[in-house]
Amino acid sequence: MDALKKELEIGLGDGAWILNIHNNPFFDFFSEKGNVLRGSHVNDGVLLFNTALNFLDNTPEDEDRELHVLAGDYLFSRFYMYLAKGRSYSVLRDMMNLSKQLSSRKSHLAVSGEMPGAAEVKWLLYAPMLYLVEHGYTDVGLEALIDEQVKATDITSLPYITHE
Repeated sequence: MDALKKELEIGLGDGAWILNIHNNPFFDFFSEKGNVLRGSHVNDGVLLFNTALNFLDNTPEDEDRELHVLAGDYLFSRFYMYLAKGRSYSVLRDMMNLSKQLSSRKSHLAVSGEMPGAAEVKWLLYAPMLYLVEHGYTDVGLEALIDEQVKATDITSLPYITHE
């Protein structure tokens, strides 16, 4: 995982700070070998995909807007590269289906004024990571980490919940 962090830092150069990967507990989780049960390239790719989805849910400061979009796009491109290189096309298809479902639900929440329940917030923020647990790619400790992160998240800061 340190190699993944280094790759991101090299790829984004001076702009790598925007991802704050050294304070991301998921990067730490995946760096512990016992947590990855199979398909390390799938775990790495899905980590990048989920990180990009959540990263792009945040509204950047005006002066960081371009870097914000570029960093998100970079994470998505690395995700595709990891899964294509490992020929994990079924996972790629599953992530694209999840992405469509997430986008549709977030759009609905943004216009409806509905407030999602705790289980749905967990799914909205971490569906790709939950996929890893459900499909045996990673240890179930990932779900416990997700639960911790959901509890620490101010959901009213999410644009599809605040309706901004």
